[in-house]
Amino acid sequence: MAKLVLPRVQAMVLCDRVEELAEEGRSYNLFGVRSVIETPTFPYFRTRLCVYLEMSGHEGEVSCRIEINRTETDDVLYRTSPRAISFEGPATIVPVVFRLRNCGFPAPGVYYVQMFCDTKLIGERPLQLVEG
Repeated sequence: MAKLVLPRVQAMVLCDRVEELAEEGRSYNLFGVRSVIETPTFPYFRTRLCVYLEMSGHEGEVSCRIEINRTETDDVLYRTSPRAISFEGPATIVPVVFRLRNCGFPAPGVYYVQMFCDTKLIGERPLQLVEG
């Protein structure tokens, strides 16, 4: 049986919106890039949060998903459906956008936005929620 070689996350950015530039193939504008969200009250519901990734991997297709994990309790607060991502080879960068809808954050603190390939964690970014 062949050993699965996991794809690599070359870049992972949390932002409010991602816009593809039609006139420049595979170019994107990222709006509201963030690692902190300040909100006056909790629980807090974010109607939209985007995860922009640049990935590379061996030729083939893998199943990936995004989860948001609360570090204080290790609870998974949000999980996307798995998505098939196709790779052409390790030298080709593949842009991937996950658009998360209606994420709930129960309290201030640090949360991890995590990228999984099947059951393996392949990338994560902290997101701090602060009351202010």
